[in-house]
Amino acid sequence: MVSKEAENKPVHDTSLPKVHAAADPQHDEDREFTIEEEFLDDLRELIQVRSTASIINILADLHSPDIADIIDNLEPEDRLYIFELLDHETASEVLLEVDEKVREDLLDRLSHPRIRNIVDELDSDDAADIIGELSEEVAERVLDDIDKEDSHTLKELLRYPTDSAGGIMATEFVSVKKDDTVQKAIQRVRKMSKEIGEIYNVYVVDENGLLVGLLPVKDLIVYNPRRRVNKVMETEFHAVDVLTDQEEVANIMNKYDLITIPVVNTKGEMLGKITFDDIMDVIHEEADEDIQKFAGIAGMELVGHGVWDISRRRMPWLAIAFAGQLLSAFILSSFHESLEKIIASAFFIPIIMAMAGNAGIQSSAVVIRGLGTGEIWEGMLVKRMMKESGVAFANGLVFALLIFFIGWVWIDDVLFGIALGFSLLVVIAGATIVGATIPFLLTRLKIDPAVATGPFITTSNDALGLLIYFGVLSLLYL
Repeated sequence: MVSKEAENKPVHDTSLPKVHAAADPQHDEDREFTIEEEFLDDLRELIQVRSTASIINILADLHSPDIADIIDNLEPEDRLYIFELLDHETASEVLLEVDEKVREDLLDRLSHPRIRNIVDELDSDDAADIIGELSEEVAERVLDDIDKEDSHTLKELLRYPTDSAGGIMATEFVSVKKDDTVQKAIQRVRKMSKEIGEIYNVYVVDENGLLVGLLPVKDLIVYNPRRRVNKVMETEFHAVDVLTDQEEVANIMNKYDLITIPVVNTKGEMLGKITFDDIMDVIHEEADEDIQKFAGIAGMELVGHGVWDISRRRMPWLAIAFAGQLLSAFILSSFHESLEKIIASAFFIPIIMAMAGNAGIQSSAVVIRGLGTGEIWEGMLVKRMMKESGVAFANGLVFALLIFFIGWVWIDDVLFGIALGFSLLVVIAGATIVGATIPFLLTRLKIDPAVATGPFITTSNDALGLLIYFGVLSLLYL
């Protein structure tokens, strides 16, 4: 989307040199930049005295992700000063790498011409992401100010959900008609190479624009230039609908080891492509989101979020855990006679509760991941239960025997050892089965298992473990 006209429009004081991030691939391999607090302190001092030349010398040898890390760790005014020293191309790269909250702050502070020139440097998918984060007024001004064709493309991309194939696809791709020659395909690649950074496939469409095949770029040097594309193209290929969820796209590309995948509409018309670097971002995003959800955090927490914002996100799930532990306290109070009669039983409460929670979390984590990647589906509930039951019995038996001997030797009471061992076996088995079952049930109820499973499993298994433990002790001793 680079506009030569926009590229030549100065928006800063042209008397100041602009920082260009290092782009030598060999340089990438030979060095790794690590931010240290001492470095940040020195940089803050240079910013304070506006030592522009020194700052530019420091940043000139750094790559865009390194500059983004620096900006993430600076105060708003300092980060804006650093960012305004960057040329448009580097600024566009850095803007994609910074923390989401920091990017939001920068976009609020940047001038409209500056944003316009940054957008012109970006691929369509990244440009749409940036436009989508702008206020409606600024977004309209930017879209009205850029090339009409680019503006139309971005407006079309903004119509798609951000977590869909259409939301992450790029509209820059090389296509040829099926009756074209290989020579024509080579010419198209040469022409588009300046606009598209990496070209992996030439997409073949029919007279109606329907995707009918693809031709890997590496094959272009093999075939006779005079041959028709439809004679040498690959007709068996993977494509995704424009509304396919981004996580499903990631699973497809990972399963079939695809570098890129075409995106089509319901008619089969070629709309864009998704490359592996886009999918890497999706995988990291989904993994971060699932980890935070599994920990009981509603929504993504970012470095730039404030204390109250983070507190508000965590509070509901802590409340669920609090209620669950109150239930555990009620169970303990119900078995006070057992505690008074066998004081030693209190020593093993942490083991029982921890083993229950850990066993449940292990089994639920496997099922949640499988449901997310498609390796496990709802119809596998019974099969999964059988496997988890076997695992639970095997693990439970080992630790039951171990705690039986510990309880017997420590308390010098074989009956107490039997109670401990049997309780732990039942607790591990029950927690494992519950942990594997809950994600299936939540999925059937259309509830994201990654959100609700963690807190629910932990608290329910604590209560279940205590109930089983003191239930067994009461039967044997009272």
